[in-house]
Amino acid sequence: CLPPLHLDESTGPRWNSETDLLSGLVEHYQQELEGGDEGQDTLGGYPNKQKDGLEPWGKAIQTFHAFRSSYIDFDEELKTLKDLGIKYVRVPVSWCWTDHDPSELVAKVTTVKVDDDGDEVEVDGWSYMEENEVKEKFTCLDPFFEEDGVRWPAIPRNLVISFLKACSKHGIGATLDIHTYPGGTSIGTFSGVWPRYSRFWTHGDQPATNEGKQDVGRTILKDFISWVESLAESEPEAFLGLRAISPMNEPAHLSGLYDGKKPIRTDRETFLPPLPKDSARKYLSQLNDGIDSQSDLTQVPDGNHLRVLLWLRDAVDTFRKSKLPSLGKELHVNVHESLFPNEILPNYKEKVDFGLHPGSLQVFGAWWRATTSHDERSSWAVLDIHHYHAWGLACAGTVEGAPTGGYACSDVSGKTVVLAGCAQWASVYRSTLEKECGQGLKLASAEFSASTHHSVRHACNDVSTLKMSFDMQVAGAEDADVELFWWSYKMPYGGAFRRAWSFKHLMYLLGVLPQPDEGTFHCGDHIPPHGEPKDSSG
Repeated sequence: CLPPLHLDESTGPRWNSETDLLSGLVEHYQQELEGGDEGQDTLGGYPNKQKDGLEPWGKAIQTFHAFRSSYIDFDEELKTLKDLGIKYVRVPVSWCWTDHDPSELVAKVTTVKVDDDGDEVEVDGWSYMEENEVKEKFTCLDPFFEEDGVRWPAIPRNLVISFLKACSKHGIGATLDIHTYPGGTSIGTFSGVWPRYSRFWTHGDQPATNEGKQDVGRTILKDFISWVESLAESEPEAFLGLRAISPMNEPAHLSGLYDGKKPIRTDRETFLPPLPKDSARKYLSQLNDGIDSQSDLTQVPDGNHLRVLLWLRDAVDTFRKSKLPSLGKELHVNVHESLFPNEILPNYKEKVDFGLHPGSLQVFGAWWRATTSHDERSSWAVLDIHHYHAWGLACAGTVEGAPTGGYACSDVSGKTVVLAGCAQWASVYRSTLEKECGQGLKLASAEFSASTHHSVRHACNDVSTLKMSFDMQVAGAEDADVELFWWSYKMPYGGAFRRAWSFKHLMYLLGVLPQPDEGTFHCGDHIPPHGEPKDSSG
């Protein structure tokens, strides 16, 4: 669902990603439009005039905007965060933006009509934006799925500006994280195009990097940075509320596993193709310049991952050349260890306890050393690596214990040992990166949670285990000077997942906040009974 306007099967479709939801809502509203009975009364007894209003695309955009604009109370909830001692928030955004306000979809108009007595009278009414104009102003056509007509719902710039102003008012710094790009930079629901297969690297970056064709991805980032720069003069209060930008979320996530090789996938090629041999050789030479096999420093290995690392190098350079570093803003560069196949990592055959992944950290450290300077790493360039106990067997805890988890939720001594060991990840992160890059660098892990297993049925949901998981991770990160960001402030429609994944709900369980993380509505609770009048308000 997507509350408050989409709550169940009567108000819209099930969905996998935002483009999937947008097209599904349009189809749903089109079916409503074609099947509407104008002779039937609606809720409140008004005539059913669904055809005298917004058409499907307009209604779909209204549904998205209703969710976005009602998700968080800019004043009250940001004040709550500030009172909890939270200084920074991370805000996921997409690549698709609009300068228009959704209020433009419907406009009040006054017309002059002649009554039965022949007198002119003013009559108030409504004017509704036509479909083609809605698509032009409030959606973006995905250039890599153009033949399928895939469109993204645009984010109104004024909504984000208002949020940044509220952050400034409450003394909170926001990181704008470009979470999705056209074509999808990875596979899965978080790609924005799922269940379609990712095309960003194959249809976007590959032609641009290999053949010199239009570079959609890099152009999007340059335009975004230019817009952020402009806020310093056009919206200084909003600019004050901005702390940083993040150029891409989990680039090519799972490409090291989902590579067309058994046992993961064998029916298609990888979504991350390699660089041309000459380009790869040249880039590797730059990355490993001066590092020989006898050095204590790590060399970056060859592989498909070089395409992602090259893109991120260019992202760093684009930020470096902008005004943002001199204006006190940061660049948070996110990478993910699933970018690499295990066999190319240093010492990958060694047993790794507690999911610490030192091999991938070494490679990222080597790349970061070659991509940024010491001064940049200690000022505006922040490396960000997400980390969850829920996705690693060694750190997982389950209600049934082994073999699905490293401990049973009821085993107090067992989970204490495991969670204490797993909390060392932050210190391993820090020590590994310092060995490669030197001291003084800024490190972050912009996604973590208290969850002990990715399946909520197996995970530990008792408050004592959740508290231990949370406390030990926070303490470990503080000791290692690694900045942590919780996965989501709130997820009121997340059901059982809220206990370990919603910060607001966990704080309620721990007695810090007075109210649980609950929404006004509940997904699936509003399926209308047979014979109930229709709601034509949408």
